[in-house]
Amino acid sequence: MRKLIDLHMHSTASDGTFKPSELVELAKEKGLSAIALTDHDTAAGVEEFLSKAKELGIEAVAGIEISSLFESYPEIHVLGYFIEPENREVMEKLNFLQDARKVRNIKLVSRLKELGCELTWEELEKEANGKLIGRPHFASLMVKKGFAKDTNEAFSKYIGNDGIAFVPKEKLTTPEAVSFLFENGIVPVLAHPTKIGMNTNDLIDFILLLKKSGLQGIEVIHSEISEKESKKLLELAYRFNLVPTGGSDFHGENKPFVKMGVPEVPYQFFEKLKDRKNDMFTIMETRKL
Repeated sequence: MRKLIDLHMHSTASDGTFKPSELVELAKEKGLSAIALTDHDTAAGVEEFLSKAKELGIEAVAGIEISSLFESYPEIHVLGYFIEPENREVMEKLNFLQDARKVRNIKLVSRLKELGCELTWEELEKEANGKLIGRPHFASLMVKKGFAKDTNEAFSKYIGNDGIAFVPKEKLTTPEAVSFLFENGIVPVLAHPTKIGMNTNDLIDFILLLKKSGLQGIEVIHSEISEKESKKLLELAYRFNLVPTGGSDFHGENKPFVKMGVPEVPYQFFEKLKDRKNDMFTIMETRKL
């Protein structure tokens, strides 16, 4: 039986609808051999995730997906693998990513109030029900209070990237995000490269730039990457000695068209990722010379 993995999924710790432990249970049901939790800008769910994985006997990796900026391109995501929850220093460093999200949310509440859409922090916390407050919670609350007819309108008119109330979140540049992960012993991987919008030559230049900051891999299989694109990305990964990774980008009901474990990602990718993690110390020491 072919061993398959999913190294890109989100839980209720960010914008998914499954708890970290529930993701593990679903992965077990689907027969996946290895999985990774990669919540947006937070590692809050990794301990629960790893604990459940150990209980059910499935290989699991604690990860994160950092939002970053580069020139005039839309938000670029960098995946980080092999976070160690017991390393409190690293976990504290990751907290600054959550702080940036909180600051953005506070500004967004103020901006919406100026536009006649008053949402209180208490209402948002209730809407989030213990989860990290994100824009989906703003949107659902706006619908409930009659400020938008549905969540699509809430995003398109108000809180989406082109909305009149949009507030950008303070972000690292992409090279800074890669460097931050690398220097803290977390394997940095460029997420879904074809979604950035670069042509092939620009993408190659970008990858080479990120390699100088410590990039170790690129995501070559993803629910929004075609088979043709996947083959090209795999060629780039091998050409530049980068580890190929892949995952569904599962969010549960927040992205109902994305299914865990689809498209299929071979277990060999996970083996390569583990090997690269083991090589990271040597790579880091070599970079210091």
